[in-house]
Amino acid sequence: MKQLAFFILLGAAFVACKNDVGPKNEAVQVSPSEPLPQNRVNETVTSISRTEADTAQPYSPKGIITGSNVTMRKEASVQSEKIGSFENSEKVEVLETKNVNNESEAILNKSITLKGSGGEANLLKGKAVIIEEYKSEGNLYRISYQDPQKGKLTAEVDASVVETITYSTWYKVKRMNGETGWILGKFLKTN
Repeated sequence: MKQLAFFILLGAAFVACKNDVGPKNEAVQVSPSEPLPQNRVNETVTSISRTEADTAQPYSPKGIITGSNVTMRKEASVQSEKIGSFENSEKVEVLETKNVNNESEAILNKSITLKGSGGEANLLKGKAVIIEEYKSEGNLYRISYQDPQKGKLTAEVDASVVETITYSTWYKVKRMNGETGWILGKFLKTN
């Protein structure tokens, strides 16, 4: 009896698939601010008026910066060149999203002091650092920071002091003044 029910269901599925001839050749009207419904994603738009094509604008989500003095970078990495900084609640347009595997990058969870041959520097909570080494004995990280005046500075810190950003989301954003750059996703709230 179970086999009979299985074959009946299999036959019904075969008939349903055989009757579905693929995408319909009908016009699809989509507003630039609305995403295409999931069941219509692979369809081809067969007719669009010249007026609609000329006035259509690409949709770009908006975002708000969620921290003070947040760094904008040239590429999606804390090791990339700093090209600016944002103030808290600054509004931006999101141009691109990228998930990045930055295994050696981290953000400080609290302020610390790093030392090097050129001196020492106090780094504030939220500052980006590089993980040089993890020591499982003691749950410690050896981290570094490249200071423009003092050179490479290092410290050995408890693992709770840093937040690793491996597989983090980065956003390419555009400021109101037209400047573009990358920001770590944890500092951006999108709509």
